[in-house]
Amino acid sequence: MNRHRRSLRPSAEAEAERLREVFTEAAYDVTPSAVPLAAIERAGRLRKRRRTTAVVGSACALLVIPLAVVALREALSSGPGAEHLTSPTAVRASPSAAPKGTVRVVTPGERVKVSPDIKIWLTEDGQHWSSPGNPGSQFRSVTDGNLDLSGPGVGVQQEGAGGYEYFLSGIYHGKGDAARVEIDTAGGAVVNGTVLTLAGGPHWGVWYAMVSDAKAAESDRLTSIARRVTVYDSAGGVVASTEATR
Repeated sequence: MNRHRRSLRPSAEAEAERLREVFTEAAYDVTPSAVPLAAIERAGRLRKRRRTTAVVGSACALLVIPLAVVALREALSSGPGAEHLTSPTAVRASPSAAPKGTVRVVTPGERVKVSPDIKIWLTEDGQHWSSPGNPGSQFRSVTDGNLDLSGPGVGVQQEGAGGYEYFLSGIYHGKGDAARVEIDTAGGAVVNGTVLTLAGGPHWGVWYAMVSDAKAAESDRLTSIARRVTVYDSAGGVVASTEATR
């Protein structure tokens, strides 16, 4: 039996060797295909272009959105009803405050805040104001005949406003448009007042100023704070001037 096994082993080894030779020859007969380098490069370039287009498209979209918002805002601000779209910071408080040393055109009845407790306004028939020293509104007319509007003139009213403060105001009238008003005080100071006027050039308006004068406040007798009030036009000419009575 052992001799039979030894006789089979060489034939099995020979068969295995023959199969290896057949597979080797078959492998030599197979020619590998060329690597498609050009196709791979084209596919890579296509993918890169797609990514670039997507990034550029996103950037353009981000730019278009703000531009569209700006265009919408401009269209709304210039279109019908735009006055209702002003920002909260642009809306005037009522009553409004006028900067010192300026000329301001106001509408009839528009309240202007001189101080927290003093307000002044104009109507077509004259000057109105309210203050702690005078309950209710005060009035100075330009139509009752007490003012001679045929020539230039300046009126002066004076009220204590607490502490050393005084509220000075009055109606001016004359030819030309007011550009500023100066108040020469009894203490030697020059104060720039504020001018209020109505639209349409009525040739009259109202001036006012807040003046501090400790000496007058400590005096036992009524003292006129304003020595002179002068209204000037834009060229420096005098529209109206007066000297208050001591």
